[in-house]
Amino acid sequence: MATKAGDRLDFDGGIQVIVTKGGEGDITHAEGGEGLKVGKRYQDEETGIEVLVTKPGAVTLKCNGKDMALQEPKKTKSAD
Repeated sequence: MATKAGDRLDFDGGIQVIVTKGGEGDITHAEGGEGLKVGKRYQDEETGIEVLVTKPGAVTLKCNGKDMALQEPKKTKSAD
């Protein structure tokens, strides 16, 4: 299933993510894991899909059956 930027995906338990970068892939979830936190971004390197968590929950995001990776914040130079 193709996703595009701006798509809002709702999962069981009130969990919600917004697609920030679309691609060809099926985004699902599985119970357990560390859980999702509001404002965290997840990506799937194979498909290029990126999502932003808007409503948290105790699940793991998956794209085409593989766990999506938590994106690390981008490093910026300090303004010393």
